[in-house]
Amino acid sequence: MPPLGDPMSDPVFFPRRDFLKLLGLGVAGAAAGCASPPADRLIPYLVAPNDTLPGVPYWFATTCRECPAGCGVLAKQREGRVVKLEGNPDHPVSRGGLCARGHASLQGLYNPDRIKSPMLKDATGAWKSVSWDEALKVAGEKLGSARGKVALLTGNATGSLQKLGDAWVAAAGGTRLTYEPFAYESVREANRRTFSQAMVPQVDFTRARFVLALGADFLETWGSPVGQAHAFAAMRAAARGTAFVAVEPRLSLTGANADEWIAVRPGGEMALALGMAREILTEGLGAGPRTRPRRSPGRPTCRRRP
Repeated sequence: MPPLGDPMSDPVFFPRRDFLKLLGLGVAGAAAGCASPPADRLIPYLVAPNDTLPGVPYWFATTCRECPAGCGVLAKQREGRVVKLEGNPDHPVSRGGLCARGHASLQGLYNPDRIKSPMLKDATGAWKSVSWDEALKVAGEKLGSARGKVALLTGNATGSLQKLGDAWVAAAGGTRLTYEPFAYESVREANRRTFSQAMVPQVDFTRARFVLALGADFLETWGSPVGQAHAFAAMRAAARGTAFVAVEPRLSLTGANADEWIAVRPGGEMALALGMAREILTEGLGAGPRTRPRRSPGRPTCRRRP
């Protein structure tokens, strides 16, 4: 066969002396890149406690607060720094699992943009860093002058954290306000009106045979995703037949695991729920007393399926 033409690139020839120069630069660059950083950047404290051994990790049981679910976690600590979070297998909620938000909480702990000291706004409106003594002094003066008009805004705090917030507000003579971005307050109020108990219900998926989710992304953000994922997996693994239908405006992680996904407009879940409730009451399909309403003479009757 004839040649394909001119070569794509010209040959390169290095004199022996230039080759040795390049080799020396490469070795020097590799040595500089592998050099160890200063020791004061590797050790988080200069005087370590007596029970701390370099290179030996310690595990501590704690609670994740990335969402109000409060999953139990095990924190892996080395030389005073938390390096990994894992689910606590002995915790009744997480049972050894941990969602992506829980694993990513370390990114917030070591975020370089995180505020490292108290901040005080000066007369020009700019924030400046102050010492803890100065910050506590200013905060005490402001709280003393505003006694009786103090409001503490917190997330969905429970247990010891809730008691601490209530005690602090009582000492300051104020009120505590709760902000829940995932709408647990509405679920608690709905449960109070329905069952006279103002609390967030725990859904028992393990004994369910049919699940209908109306905009509730219980495998990703709604309620306790880790605990509900365990229960949902147990429901799917049961020998009895189960069915799951998700009604939501977008295909979420929960909808992707459904047997049937029904797309509705944002807010259209309420119309579907009200229509289903009316049909259940009209046909007497509920578990309570089945009292059929009086029908008009011209209205056709529908028989229930056996």
